[in-house]
Amino acid sequence: MAKGGGKPQGDEGPQISPEERARIAKAAKQVAAYANFLRWSANFQKDEFTRHPRHDRVILLSAMQSGRFSFAVESDTIYLGVQPFEAVWLSTLPIDKVYVSDRLYLSIEGVACMDSKLPALGIGIFVDDQAKRAEMAAAKWLQPVRVEVSEGRVVSVDREIGTRVPVTGSDIITALASVAKAKLKQQDMSRFF
Repeated sequence: MAKGGGKPQGDEGPQISPEERARIAKAAKQVAAYANFLRWSANFQKDEFTRHPRHDRVILLSAMQSGRFSFAVESDTIYLGVQPFEAVWLSTLPIDKVYVSDRLYLSIEGVACMDSKLPALGIGIFVDDQAKRAEMAAAKWLQPVRVEVSEGRVVSVDREIGTRVPVTGSDIITALASVAKAKLKQQDMSRFF
């Protein structure tokens, strides 16, 4: 027993592995990011956000809400301009990959947390120009950056938000289905052994 009636010395409780600690930290960050995204989306009409017709975990932003973002492609990088109001949720969102097809999609993998799992999420940002989407699909990276907008135009570009995220010019729905199939196969294999 420690002096003063405290906890016995050397009793620190169960140890958490570094892998488990990292998974819990990622889940906590993801919960906060999802809550911030929901709080942001609650500021707009319900029809500004729709579910993808082929996958219910992919949210499509309307053209109006997509207009809150700006894009520039320089060398092999897409710079996603993010205003302060959107930066609140995007800066905490653990984006794993970006897909460019009919839209620009931010993809967040699901993560296990305690006895449940936070689901994967995709956010589709409308890009009306097919040539611009083709240019984006050829990029290797996406880098969010803070921007200031006045009268519908970007007037300044500030610092980068987070790290670069890999880009692929493929369909997010096909990719999500492949990931789900691979995870199911892995679960089946682990049950077998």
